[in-house]
Amino acid sequence: MKTKVIKGTLALLLVLILAITAVGCKKSTVSPTPTPSQSAGQDDVADVPANRYDATKTPRTGNNATMPLVLSTGTLDGKFSPFFATSAYDVDVVGMTQIGLLYYNKDGAPEAGINVPSLALEYKQEVSADKSKTTYTFVLKKGITFSDGKPVTAKDVLFSMYVLSDPMYDGSSTFYTMKIQGINEYRLQTSADVLKMVDAILEAGITTGDDGSMVINPANGATKEQQEKFWSYLDAAGQKFAQEIVDYCLANYSEYIGSDYFPGFTADQVNADTDLQVAFGMCLWGFGEVADGVLTDNMGNTYDLSKDTVDAKVYWDNILDAYGYDLSDSGINTEKAGDLTIQDYIKSEYITNEGQVEGGVKSISGITTGTVKGDDGVEREYVQVVIDGVDPTAIFKLGVSVVPMHYYTEGYTGTLNDFGVDTGKKEFMDHLKTKNNKPVGAGPYIFQEYKDNVVTYTAFDNFMLGSPKIKTLRYQEITLGAELDSVLTGTVHFTDPSASMTIINDITKGEGDYAKLAYTLVDNDGYGYIGIQAQAIPEFEVRKALAHAMNVDLAVTDYYGELASVNYRTMTKVLWAYPDNPEDFFPYDGTGEKSKELFLAAGYKYDEAKNIMYYPDGHAKAGQQVTFKFTLPVEAKDHPAGTIFIDTQKVLAKIGVKVEIETDQYLLSKLNTAYESGIQVWAAAWGGGGVDPDMFQIWYSDPKVNQGPPRAGLYYLYENGSEEEKAMLRELNDLIMAGRSTLDIEERKEIYKRALELSTSIAVEIPTYQRKNMFVYNKNVIKSDSLFSGEDVTPFQSPIAFIWNVELND
Repeated sequence: MKTKVIKGTLALLLVLILAITAVGCKKSTVSPTPTPSQSAGQDDVADVPANRYDATKTPRTGNNATMPLVLSTGTLDGKFSPFFATSAYDVDVVGMTQIGLLYYNKDGAPEAGINVPSLALEYKQEVSADKSKTTYTFVLKKGITFSDGKPVTAKDVLFSMYVLSDPMYDGSSTFYTMKIQGINEYRLQTSADVLKMVDAILEAGITTGDDGSMVINPANGATKEQQEKFWSYLDAAGQKFAQEIVDYCLANYSEYIGSDYFPGFTADQVNADTDLQVAFGMCLWGFGEVADGVLTDNMGNTYDLSKDTVDAKVYWDNILDAYGYDLSDSGINTEKAGDLTIQDYIKSEYITNEGQVEGGVKSISGITTGTVKGDDGVEREYVQVVIDGVDPTAIFKLGVSVVPMHYYTEGYTGTLNDFGVDTGKKEFMDHLKTKNNKPVGAGPYIFQEYKDNVVTYTAFDNFMLGSPKIKTLRYQEITLGAELDSVLTGTVHFTDPSASMTIINDITKGEGDYAKLAYTLVDNDGYGYIGIQAQAIPEFEVRKALAHAMNVDLAVTDYYGELASVNYRTMTKVLWAYPDNPEDFFPYDGTGEKSKELFLAAGYKYDEAKNIMYYPDGHAKAGQQVTFKFTLPVEAKDHPAGTIFIDTQKVLAKIGVKVEIETDQYLLSKLNTAYESGIQVWAAAWGGGGVDPDMFQIWYSDPKVNQGPPRAGLYYLYENGSEEEKAMLRELNDLIMAGRSTLDIEERKEIYKRALELSTSIAVEIPTYQRKNMFVYNKNVIKSDSLFSGEDVTPFQSPIAFIWNVELND
């Protein structure tokens, strides 16, 4: 079972961050038809603001011309590519040089227009009457250039999309997961008939026989021989599935090398030894333990890591041993590290070896381009994408960074197709990676060099929204935790330290070096909560009794202070779907009387003379004092929910209910098996999930449809709860699917308002707080009124989001 390790990174939230990494959707918007800044011949038209700043005509003066603006960043990996950047810090570095097909505003909503940093002048989304397909049309701005002076055209958009759709693409973008018409045929180089047969085989599936062997279920649309051949690729696919987990652990959690998860080895040793890499991935994911240089896997096998082979096959054998041939999301796919399931890997293996079309599939039928004449009489290019069905998140995956085909293909000696790619060739992807050291795009700054932990840019004076006000920009690598010191000492001018009242108080006092600093707070994209495991505590009234005894305000007053606010719904407050002024469904009662009333309604018995609440007749613990176990990952004094738990313990003691508070450092890794692990009530926090409010993964409770981990016991309630609970969950499921089937923002708001009422009131997750993050800058250096501030600063838009408008003081 997967061990979930939480890694926190504080990176500057730039709107220019690469759109290829984003997910979610906000609304359907078509910008008004713009007026070109020039009205001569069509070749002279440039879709840019008429009053944009042009440094070639009005040169910069003072510090804007001579002094660099220095921003802090964390340790860089050096993958400065719009295709292959993975760390948030690398993404920020690349983002300064790029422009997206769309722009995502402070609310995360997609926008296009002449005053918007997007290549699209306007766009529209059209859903067919039967909802069988959605058509996205992007009209491109005319007269825009890359930083090397070459024009940006529809070919560059198609090039960007085709790279992200290539079967050999191994970057972080999930563009290829959209149901774009023809994309599967292109990626797998196969026919619709083969895909239909494969889908039939996968639908029929396999099961585990009594003797542990694989049993192939009969499939309509495929012969027995075809099925046997298909499933013969399971082991090869499984090893790639396992290797992805290893790669994910190395890329994201290498700091755990040498920790209790993987003791006795250094990062250099692991990076140089593939056997150690697999062993590390197995240990981090909960499939083994290391002691004294020996790996003991979950099957009981031991491996001397100084000499024995530990490869992806060993890992895959352990996964098979744990789950058999259960390929569901609660089986083998529970372990997936990325978007690809084990079925995806098998499909790829089979088609690569058995089902490719002779001569290949040359294009993606659902991605096309052409020209259209606007109301202003100007002919512009457009790109059109057609996807099957309705997907509210597609608009974010479609907002790709528009990358210059001429630059990224320059020097490639292979054969390129009409879209600038060599389909399915590793050599082509390797060539693209040779450009990782110098990104080029149409963004506001031109990358110059990365040297001595500093990235240096110069302004792109022909940027579509105007020349950046500051000539030179730099990123300075800063050790995690040293952000505040770096701005105090003048090493950087803008940073994002971990928010604290100490920093706020010091800046407010304005003594010494703090006198030059200013700060901005922004809501974190995530929220804290207290979980109540519904299978462990199945009575609705009892869960509500616990909730009424919880003073969630204490997470703010006793822990965060001004750096958090109370949350009353099971969603981050920064999302557009979060309702206005929601009702508190579980108002705190410190007397315990409301909780006692609910316990008694559930059939529990209270002895007032002894002040003991007893389990009801028929309960497995009938006659015993009611006792609950509350679990935290750290000591109560060090956790936002700590004083909530301690106070709840006191409140429930007033009515004879005992609460035991325990600490378990491995709590987070046990939440997917909370019931089996004996966890009843716990505290944790959800991280940000993008800008789309889709609730399916966590809240869809029919286990036949959503086969993810039964974290809060919702599957149990769906099948075994009271009639009231079952009705609530059925309605919630219907609302979740309704929210996925429309692009209408206002309609979705109403859907999620009701869905959140249900998810919160069923009392398996009690929201507690929404904390804040912080930006700190040197106000003596940076002109404060050139930054975004107040409500304009959100998790989706930092103070320096429009970096081209930022100015320095003279």
